[in-house]
Amino acid sequence: MTTRRILLLTLSIFLLFSTLSPALSKSEKTDAVDDDEDLSFLEEPETDGKSHSTHHHSDDEPDLDDEFSDDFDHYPDFDDNESDSYKQPEIDEKDVVVLKERNFSDIIEKNKFVMVEFYAPWCGHCQALAPEYAAAATELKSANEDVVLAKIDATEESELAQEYDVQGFPTVLFFVDGVHKPYPGARNKDAIVTWIKKKTGPGVYNITTLEEAERILTSENKIVLGYLNSLVGSESEVFAAASRLEDGVNFYQTVNPDVAKLFHLDPKVKRPALVMVKKEAEKISYFDGQYEKSAIADFVFANKLPLVTIFTRENAPAVFESSIRKQLLLFAISNDSEKLIPIFEAAAKVFKGKLIFVYVEMDNEDVGKPVSEYFGVTGDAARVLAYTGNDDGKKFVLDGELTMDKIKAFGENFLEDKLKPFFKSDPIPESNDGDVKIVVGNNFDEIVLDESKDVLLEIYAPWCGHCQSLEPIYNKLAKHLRWH
Repeated sequence: MTTRRILLLTLSIFLLFSTLSPALSKSEKTDAVDDDEDLSFLEEPETDGKSHSTHHHSDDEPDLDDEFSDDFDHYPDFDDNESDSYKQPEIDEKDVVVLKERNFSDIIEKNKFVMVEFYAPWCGHCQALAPEYAAAATELKSANEDVVLAKIDATEESELAQEYDVQGFPTVLFFVDGVHKPYPGARNKDAIVTWIKKKTGPGVYNITTLEEAERILTSENKIVLGYLNSLVGSESEVFAAASRLEDGVNFYQTVNPDVAKLFHLDPKVKRPALVMVKKEAEKISYFDGQYEKSAIADFVFANKLPLVTIFTRENAPAVFESSIRKQLLLFAISNDSEKLIPIFEAAAKVFKGKLIFVYVEMDNEDVGKPVSEYFGVTGDAARVLAYTGNDDGKKFVLDGELTMDKIKAFGENFLEDKLKPFFKSDPIPESNDGDVKIVVGNNFDEIVLDESKDVLLEIYAPWCGHCQSLEPIYNKLAKHLRWH
């Protein structure tokens, strides 16, 4: 064998051999030939002129689509097939305009700013968005914002959905004077309201009184305050420019020392000074960089997410749609979370802007269980996994006790690509000396990626009728090749 290469064949080889097996069976009935030597069928051309490319399922063979339709194959879309079990809450949608083809153009033409959600009634993501979208519409209306939030059932208004190239649900578009762009933000009330205010308003809002400051601190989940020397001029212009680079947070500015103090800034601090305030574990973050728009935007980006995001249907988009792709996930049952989440949060402070830290409640039947199953996490023991995101979907496991130092070292090694990927795997067979080697996740590299050998790999399902028909042929081929 002069050329060393690896040959990976997937399910297509099943069809190839399954079409050949009748010819082999016929040959075996008519010719008394040694089974170990009769491999001539491998070179026989198709002679009946009929196509065998169509896969027919027997009555007792599961359909591939049915078999895997409920599998948790795509982490960000874990609830695409869960809509039947998702209980839609009572939603007050009085401030959301319902669009049809007959009124669509009229609404778009008569309003400068219109946000439109194209949805499908059966879509789990749309159901999760509905209360957030309705709450955003109500808040914007109560604030006298000149914007319309509307929705359209794309399954009924298919021509409009096609016109606007709707390829998934929900699709949210923002129209300004009839020209539309996709909404890129998270699917929750605060993100929607903040994003729209930035697109329709000045980007930075003034706070001049303590009453205004107290109202804002009470009503908003996260805020950036600039304590400036003047509300106009170069400092304010830099701050406003930074606000346009970051959609997820409202920017406010003040020159009032009492307002600054309310936002946990020393009134005598050197100005300009910036602080982010959140209603989360890490409530206060102070800016200590160069006062320029990119540095301010980077500060906001690194600090706007919670130290640890608790994974739910509602905040899943905030995790998946973040430009930070890499994640560290803590899997733990609810009884262990009180002890472990503070440790996880302490480690998260080191990686702000670099990694997203996520807590998955394993004993949550609706969300935590399917996410845990996808990552191969079983039992009640707490685990920390690293995940590269859906670009390549590599997973890594932290072994040992979950301490702050170990999680920190694990995160550093993850960022530096020093970790060995984890694969869901059956145990490596104690004996693997047969003609056909058994490949599992934990010995895949050793056997299949061995550059000193050529490898023919069969990927099969135990219930598959074609796989069962192939097995004796495959074993026979393996025995022949082993001794020749």
